[in-house]
Amino acid sequence: MTDEQLDRNLRSVGKECFVTYFEIFSDRQLENIDIAERIQRERSCYTWKSCNSRTSHARVIINAGRAKDALILVADSKHRSITSEIKARALTLAQSS
Repeated sequence: MTDEQLDRNLRSVGKECFVTYFEIFSDRQLENIDIAERIQRERSCYTWKSCNSRTSHARVIINAGRAKDALILVADSKHRSITSEIKARALTLAQSS
């Protein structure tokens, strides 16, 4: 996966969403449908299609071995919607990946 593909997939997931649900995206025992259902339950503003798409894109990143790179991109993000808490969590997750 190129850096450009990583960026595109990460934007499709959403940086905050990628960090918030990183552990379940990474859990190979969970099916995509189970993850998408959980996200939709917790974030009623997302449609089913959006939750399923986010899950698929997150798993593409993880399966390509680029999870740590994605987490570092989030931690380094200058976007105003990425809070300091999300950045700190992304950095912590990156260090343990």
